[in-house]
Amino acid sequence: MNLLRIFLVCIFALGLGACRKKTETVEKEVREAGYAMTVDGWFEAIRTNDVSVMKKMVKGGFETKTKGPGDLSGLHVAAETGSVEAAEYLLNRGFSLDVKDAEGRTALMHAVLTDRKDMVKWLLRQGANPKIKDNNDFMALMLAVTTGRDGAVEQLATYHREDLDSALLLASLVGQSDVIDTLTNYGASVYARMENGRTPLMLAAQNGHHEAVALLMDIGASRFATTESGDTAQSFAVAAGHDEIAAMIEKGFGGEALALESAEEVEKAMEEYLAEYQPGPGEAANEDLPASNEASKPFSVPETGPHGDDREIETEPGLSRANSGDNDGGSGSEAEASRKFSKSTGVTTLAGARVSNPIPQLAADTASGTTQPAAEKQEELPLVMRHYRQRELPVEVKKVSGDVASLRIAGAEPKEVDIRAGESIPDSRLVVVRVFSRTETGKLNQGQPIEVGVVEVEDKDSGLKREWIAGRSASSHDPVALVEDSATGRHYIAKPGQKFFTDDGREFVVSDVRPSQLVIAETATGEVRTLRLRGPKG
Repeated sequence: MNLLRIFLVCIFALGLGACRKKTETVEKEVREAGYAMTVDGWFEAIRTNDVSVMKKMVKGGFETKTKGPGDLSGLHVAAETGSVEAAEYLLNRGFSLDVKDAEGRTALMHAVLTDRKDMVKWLLRQGANPKIKDNNDFMALMLAVTTGRDGAVEQLATYHREDLDSALLLASLVGQSDVIDTLTNYGASVYARMENGRTPLMLAAQNGHHEAVALLMDIGASRFATTESGDTAQSFAVAAGHDEIAAMIEKGFGGEALALESAEEVEKAMEEYLAEYQPGPGEAANEDLPASNEASKPFSVPETGPHGDDREIETEPGLSRANSGDNDGGSGSEAEASRKFSKSTGVTTLAGARVSNPIPQLAADTASGTTQPAAEKQEELPLVMRHYRQRELPVEVKKVSGDVASLRIAGAEPKEVDIRAGESIPDSRLVVVRVFSRTETGKLNQGQPIEVGVVEVEDKDSGLKREWIAGRSASSHDPVALVEDSATGRHYIAKPGQKFFTDDGREFVVSDVRPSQLVIAETATGEVRTLRLRGPKG
């Protein structure tokens, strides 16, 4: 028994000696490579992406999950230095992809904060969770916004469809114009609002961000939107002492702004806007996006022409961005559902579906801003919403009393005027056709009849007519969406009330066009689908 014990002790001692010799050999090799078998040496090997040294250290007994000050792990270091091979080695050894440091930040957040766009992309592809929040309640996207990392924002945007408007408000608050541009490219709406009613343009103007204000106006933000207290982007700029920004916002408040737009003008503006963001020759569109669950089957696009002939409507690929506004309705000219509109038949096509004119009752409800479908879900339709547009005007109908309408016209010094039928709106090409009241019902007034004041105006130059409703934002045309056939890349204009039929025979109607989504109801079942605004690149 004693001989056996002596034998085992000898074997153990020989093993320890061999291990020591092996460790000493590894330490020597690590030193010769310019590192040390310490936490600092481990992190330095990761920073330089020296996987061979990392393997030697592990072979020598170094623990891969060792953390440094602030609970910083090797994966955090790899992320913030863009060391992809080192990060991959750690993950292959069972490292948690979403490990947190002392501030609650993940490797993805470290890649964002150090502006490692390619590492952000790689981590997302490995399955990093972009919705995790740090100890300050910030997700990776919001960290990217506040630090102006527009490259990281571009990678993260498609994982945050529901957070893009909040991100845009934050970007406008801190004045990150490059981030604003990226967010709106991926579906953030320039008409997003905070709980207090402030829009991105108001936030940028109030905080003196000149470049952000210019960009927001250029991509369609309304200078005339107001909070419940009546404040505008210009008034916020004036109150904060940003006179140059206030003057920039005021440009165009006069006659040119007070004009109605035809369907053709709206379509042209949307096409020109989106064309700027189409991929160039040899560039792949959306190659880094997560797999879409939208169908890829192309639509047929027939239209009945004025002579009854069926023909294909060619729409040039290229359009979109995120605008927004209130559905104040009115009797504005009909928006086209496809590249052309057949006024003789009232029938056109939307993405391979025959589209009819709005159903009268639905059109009236939508015009009142009361169409609010109860249950919505994302639809697997071969359509992508690329752009929303509804241009607000610097005028508001405050009230209607008999045949007199009280209008408030925006400007550096807002003015209120009383006007009757036959009179022109000051400093504009618009003339009042009628002033009257009518009864409407809808969700906003809980289905109860309510009397609303209406002012019908006509553009003297174009002959276009439109109704403005008291208490709602006045606009130059109905809200419209630009939708894309995801298989063919063709674009079509959609408006509330249009019907269309899919290739499998189902009938749908566009029940609402909102700043961030197109709401579509299936006629047979009443089931509501939504197409979320994706932006020109989303």
